[in-house]
Amino acid sequence: NDMIRQLERSREREAEEEALRRDLVAKLSHDLRTPLTAIRGHAFSLRQEPLSDKAKESLGLIDRKIDSLGRLIDNLFSFTLLSSGKYPYHPQRIDIVRMVRTHLAGWYPAFEQAGFEIDLDLPESSVYWEVDPQWLERVLDNYLHNVLRHAKSGRYVGMIVSDRGGGSIAIADRGPGMTGESDEKGAGIGLSIAALMLKDMKLRSDVRSGPEGTVVFILPG
Repeated sequence: NDMIRQLERSREREAEEEALRRDLVAKLSHDLRTPLTAIRGHAFSLRQEPLSDKAKESLGLIDRKIDSLGRLIDNLFSFTLLSSGKYPYHPQRIDIVRMVRTHLAGWYPAFEQAGFEIDLDLPESSVYWEVDPQWLERVLDNYLHNVLRHAKSGRYVGMIVSDRGGGSIAIADRGPGMTGESDEKGAGIGLSIAALMLKDMKLRSDVRSGPEGTVVFILPG
């Protein structure tokens, strides 16, 4: 009986500590947005002033780091909600062919600016999945952002939708692979969020990576 009570108390402490960690991350994510917004505003104001080429280059770096930090904060908050089962989930029947076409179009300016070759391969027929469209878009965003950050050397991104076997979405690059060197290293929280979302949508990812590039397949689970 003593051992059972000790085990129960231990589990209660673990649950309390986990709740405290989630609450802390949620509050930090919220509180960090205010100074970040102020920094972004001051950076914008500086852009309106006459600057040297070196100052413009430094300001461009600041802008990129602000965007990265903002994305990290959003990812931390989302990860906390997902891991606690509090992230709103609204599944519906969607045509992934149409969604991928529209979604990649929104990424065209970013990839073109970075000098990427962009390929899109879609079937003629529709492919329907029962998923939350915002969740699936978030998953695609995280994978495409990963390509833009870590596969710049390949200057290539491809998206392929297949109508076979219940359908699939593939995101391909020609970067150094997941074990290769990248200019930007991170904790990979975006990929962790993608994995959690795919699992809850009854989907899965299959990653094939090597020195000549990486292909991420999203498939029914």
